[in-house]
Formats: sequence, C-alpha cells, structure tokens
Amino acid sequence: MSIDINKKLAGILVPAFALRSQDDLGIGDTQAVKEAIDFCHQYCLGVLQLLPINETGGDNSPYNAISSMALDPVFIHMSASAPDMVPGLLEEHWRQLSDSEKPAVSHNESNNTNPNTAGNSDHAGGIIDYPQVKRKKNFLLQKAFAQYQSGKVYNYKEVKSEFESFQANNKNWLPDYTIFRAIVAQKQDNAQWTTWEDNLKNIDSARLLLGRDQQFEQSRNFYAYVQWLAHRQWAEVKAYADKYNVQLIGDIPFGVSRYSADVWANRHLFNLEWSGGAPAEQFFRADQFTAVWGQNWGIPLYNWQAHESENYAWWRCRVNQVTKYFHGFRLDHVLGFFRIYAFPWLPEQNHIFTNLSPEQAAGITGGRLPQFMPGGDDTEKSALRNCQEGEARLKIILAAAGTAFVVAEDLGVVPAYVRPVLKKLGMPGFAIPIFERDESDGSFLPAEKLPALSLATYGTHDNDPLVSYYEGLVKWWHSDDGHAGWLEIQRLMRFLNLDENNPPVAFTSELACAFFRALLFSPCWLTVLMITDLLGTKQRFNLPGTSSASNWSERLAKNLAEYVNDQQCAERFKYLRQLIIETKRQPDFINKSPVPKFPAAKLPSAKLPA
Repeated sequence: MSIDINKKLAGILVPAFALRSQDDLGIGDTQAVKEAIDFCHQYCLGVLQLLPINETGGDNSPYNAISSMALDPVFIHMSASAPDMVPGLLEEHWRQLSDSEKPAVSHNESNNTNPNTAGNSDHAGGIIDYPQVKRKKNFLLQKAFAQYQSGKVYNYKEVKSEFESFQANNKNWLPDYTIFRAIVAQKQDNAQWTTWEDNLKNIDSARLLLGRDQQFEQSRNFYAYVQWLAHRQWAEVKAYADKYNVQLIGDIPFGVSRYSADVWANRHLFNLEWSGGAPAEQFFRADQFTAVWGQNWGIPLYNWQAHESENYAWWRCRVNQVTKYFHGFRLDHVLGFFRIYAFPWLPEQNHIFTNLSPEQAAGITGGRLPQFMPGGDDTEKSALRNCQEGEARLKIILAAAGTAFVVAEDLGVVPAYVRPVLKKLGMPGFAIPIFERDESDGSFLPAEKLPALSLATYGTHDNDPLVSYYEGLVKWWHSDDGHAGWLEIQRLMRFLNLDENNPPVAFTSELACAFFRALLFSPCWLTVLMITDLLGTKQRFNLPGTSSASNWSERLAKNLAEYVNDQQCAERFKYLRQLIIETKRQPDFINKSPVPKFPAAKLPSAKLPA
C-alpha cells in the first residue's frame, strides 16, 4: 500500500502479553487488546503496534516461534461470562479447575466472585508464569473441544460450518502444523524434532506412520480447533479496531525457529548448516559473547533459490496470515533480505567461543567463521548483488501485502544501499533519534531533519526505556568519566530544546513531555511510543543476545483503564493527546466528531530539579 507521508499518525507499541484485563488468565489476551484499542481511541492514537502473535516455544520468544503461521493460544480470551468467545466452554469447566489452576485475581479485585477471577492473587505480579498460563488455558480448551465434539454447543451447525470453512481456507499450512503440533504434545512439548525417532523427523514418514492413529487424529483436530478459536478472536479484534479507526501493526520476524513446523515440514526451504544473527555493534553488548561476536539467534538461513523456484509461496502465505489480523506490519531485520550474518555454530555452543580468537575458533569449526551470507559488501560486485536480490525479495513482500502497509526494521549495521532501496519502494524505515547523529561532532540530528518516510520512536522492545536510558546518562555524568557524560546530556538537552546548562538529575514528567514533543513535531509519517515510555516505567521486554527468564515476561502493573485514573499518568496522557491534535496526527475519526478545544500544547510549568 502506498503511504501518504502528509497524513501523519501517532501510536503506541505494547506487547499483547504485557497487557492486563479484569478477567485474564495471567497474560494479556484479545480482550486486553480491545481495551488497548479503547485507550488509543480515547487519546487520538491512530496506531496500536504489537509484537508477533505466533505460537511460541519453550523460550516464549515471539521471534522464535514454533510456527510462522499458527497463532499463539495463550492470547485466546476465555470467560465464563462470555461463553460465545469459546464455543463449548461452560461455566462448569471453570469450577473443575483445581484451586492451583484457577485464574489469577487482580490486586483490586479481592472481593470479586466471578468464577473467572476467583482463586489467586498473583495477577498483581510483574512476571508471566508461562507454564501455569498454558496449563490453565490448555485445560479449558480441551474441555471446550470435548463439548464441541459432543455437538452440545449453542448453534452447533453454524459453529461446525465455520470451523470447517476455516480448515478449508487454511489447508496450505494447517494440516502440516497440526501433525507437527500433535507430535510435540506427544513428546511432552519437545519441539526439537532433531531428537525425535527417525520416522518422525520427516513429515512424509510421520504422516504414513500416524495417519491411521485415531487418537493422534483427535489431537490434530484439537489443535485445528484451537487455531480456529484464535483466528476468530483476532479477526474480531481487527474489526473492533476498524470500528474505532485504530490501525493495528503486526510483526513478521525475519527468521523462524529451526525447531518449527515450517522447517520440519519444508526442509528444502532452509539451510540448517548455519545460524542467523547479527554482527557485534556498540548499542547491544548484553554479555561478553555479544560484545565480541554479536548476536547468534539460532535461526536457519533461507534457501532463497528454493523459495524463488516456488514463486515464494511460503512467504506469500506468511504475509497473507498476518494481514488477516493487522492493517500493516513491521518487517523484522530487513537487512537480512539483502544478506544475513551467519554463525557456523548454534547458540547453545556460544560459550565455547566466547573467549577465543578468530584463529582459535576456526580451528574448531574447520575453518569457518561468522560471516555475511551469501557474501559481504566489501566488493562492488558483491554489494550490487546483495542490493538487487534484496530489492527483488522486498517487492515480493510488498505485492503479497496488498492493501496493508509495510514498515522495514532497518536497524543495526546498515549497508549504504538499503535505505535508498526502501525509499524507492516507498517502504518506511525506522528513525530512532538517540541513534541518529551528526558524525562530525556526535550531536543528535535535529528532529526536523529525520526522514518523513519513517517510523520515529525512541526505542523498540529491545531497547532500554527512556527512564533507564536517562538514568544511565546521569550516572555517566556523575562517574569518573563525568565530562563525557555531561557533554552527552548537553547534546540531549539541545535536541529536546531544554536548558543544556541546567539538565534534570532525574527523569521528570517535564522531561518525558519534552521527549514526546520532540518526536511528534518531527516530519516522520508515524511516531510510536513504547508503552513503558508513555507510562514512565523501567520495564524492559527483552535483552538482546540473552535467554533470561524475564525476557518476554514483563507485565504492566495495572490495566490501562487504571492508569487513566492515575493522576500523574492521566496528565501525561492528556498532554500527549494535545500534542497529537496540535501536530495534526489525529486519525480520521477525530474529524468526524466534535473536537475538544485544547490550547496549544505546552510543557508542564514545574521547574527542573537543580
């Protein structure tokens, strides 16, 4: 879809898992996303950006899903008060949950007698207990499926017809996925197909072996039913967003897990000998390995020749899946479409190489070292090949997207040819002011010089929240290397149009609003704030290059409606709404209804700390 850079918008980014709703089961779900849409509508935010919603594996990473097509069942909303959300789910099924398996109760719902929410008090905690969440939801889904199969479901014929239509419309991926998923269940959720019996490692032999097993077919039908439920709920979310004119941005990860249904069923489309990642860079140095070698994501490389021979059918299907539920999507690691940094070892072997020299590493790997594939950009011929092949692949993605818009995540070590190609294709990239510098003196590039065809944000799920970022600068300022830190803070104050000689020593509301103002007054087509930056919290959803248990597990402390009732947050939200109107970033709905009369947005009058 062609993007009109003169029709500017503003939005927020929040992982679905981090949201809360009154009767969730310990994780954000489709109901919580609807409430986030309400929030966006209330404050003139025309865009709600989410992280990938595909089914995850044991590490819970949305960028390491066990299927690039299947939706994650953890986001299915289940409620005893709304049984039509899950056909077959009855109130008695909730009562059958043991006390330890009952849904969590919110910190302000201790007197609630709703069967959905009575039982626990862990809802106020900040970390998702994935095993518990999955046990609860699987229990209820199994009960609902059994009830559905009995035929004792309201409007059964219509429901059955809808389910069958879903299966028919998704036959290009669903059958392979259900075989894989049912085997994973047999293996106690072990998706590492390389450890399975030989006759299960290949989809053809697995199909022959298990095709007449009625219990196995029953399991396959269950997982198809779960995918249908997830589909209908996310389709309802998109329809709800349409109603309030909020555009949803999804996310297509560049890679897929090597232990996914995609790789297992389509081995010829992937190169399993190498492990995709990113080279070392100054902004992501989570540990010694990342600082020395870079990020080893463990994803297999693509066999692009095989994809081309099939007219990119797998990619077209993948794009089609995400556009069913989103108005646009972020294309993760767009640099990988041109060339990908690859490791000749898997992430679980990183520790072996952490303190080795390249020569020592080569001695272990048979001479192979991390490198760009199919080749780097060190020669004009190689760079030209990478540029042309990447552009051709992106044209396939854009064609498959149809009316959906595509935003390219072009961060990292960016070759000179990438951004001109994106501009040529009309595909916005990312503009992160903290990274955009004048090379001559290190100063921040003025916001007005950021490219119009871009998504401007202060950070993604991989970055420190603004609070932590600024506290780090203050700590640097007061360290032994304080002068360098002082100069950096002065550069930031100039970017924010604040007094560079009197910077705050803490992250204040005034400072937060100055960040908002600089971003929204940029010429960028879309400006997006991380929910943590809007709330002024320190939560971080991922630390790149690590496998910490806290990654992908942080939740907001309250639901968004409760934040609206918090005076400090409410003032910040209202200020953002004023800025959106002042910068003409409000979506169309604001023009179809009376517009509140706001004065020109001004920074809070509170004095900066000494």
